Amino acid sequence: MEIIEFDAADPALVDQAFALLTAAHRADTPENPVPAERFFKTLFTHAFPGRENHWYGCVENGELLGHARLTFFTDENRELAMLRFGAVHPDHRGRGVGTALLDQVERASAANGRTTVLTGASAYWEGGPARDEAFARFLEARGFAKALTTVNRRSPVDPLGAERETEAYEKALAAAGDAYEVRQWVGPVPDDLLNTMCRMETMIINEIPLGEIEMEVEHMTPEKLRAREAVYAAEGRVIVNSVALDPNGEIVAWTEVSVDEGDYRDAHQGITIVDPAHRGHRLGLLLKLANLRQIRDRFPHVEYIWTDNADVNAPMIAINELLNYTTVDASVEYQLKVAA
Repeated sequence: MEIIEFDAADPALVDQAFALLTAAHRADTPENPVPAERFFKTLFTHAFPGRENHWYGCVENGELLGHARLTFFTDENRELAMLRFGAVHPDHRGRGVGTALLDQVERASAANGRTTVLTGASAYWEGGPARDEAFARFLEARGFAKALTTVNRRSPVDPLGAERETEAYEKALAAAGDAYEVRQWVGPVPDDLLNTMCRMETMIINEIPLGEIEMEVEHMTPEKLRAREAVYAAEGRVIVNSVALDPNGEIVAWTEVSVDEGDYRDAHQGITIVDPAHRGHRLGLLLKLANLRQIRDRFPHVEYIWTDNADVNAPMIAINELLNYTTVDASVEYQLKVAA
């Protein structure tokens, strides 16, 4: 076995990497959404602004046994490295593949001046299917410490039925009052909302629960936002947005869901955030309900919305429970301190 770095210039290895990821999904988390090939392969050709990706594979006689993606932050958070284990093939576990990959990741992180490596591992959550937590124990044995637990939930795209949804929407609309305008769109952010959307994006790190994870605010700019949208276009990912505007036309609440432009039945809830100065008006619920209507109208093939929330994020969990989200499993975020 040997560890190599590979990229889009080796399409055969990229194909093997996706096949390996699919095999691991079937073995480990079959209840979760199936990996989307176009999303995965775009990771080799495009990087989000402020990110730099490196792919490492463990190969033997030309066969890929396991792979990992290491992402470096290039603007803020330059001390961080984000590790995502693509997987070790189920037929080759217990042979030291994960150990060899993690050794390489730690060396590369230190060589690039990174002092913290972040990664995640699947975990069982009450009411959900069993999960093999061997990878989590492996990380802990290597010195990774638990930093944050997020709970993975799923809801049908029509969770309440027409009558109950209308009642919930009207109550949320009444709580919002006349001070806010709901605006919706699919795809890139409209030009007239670009600057105010950047303000909301920059707010995210300060407003979401991060547990023990140490991260700086990432400052969004119009250029970065448009560059990220270009990555979405390459992936075939369509973003469905609903926002609340104050009387000055500023976005003060926002929710987004990503949908595959093809016939992929699973959509993924992204951020839902309300400016602290505008909380208490049911804006989060109002926008999530409005966005569900938009998804059903524009993307009738979508059946389920998937979301994850920090286990301590009580306000968002309460909204999701109202929308009939049911628990599937969890992900534990781990961090490792390394010597640069």
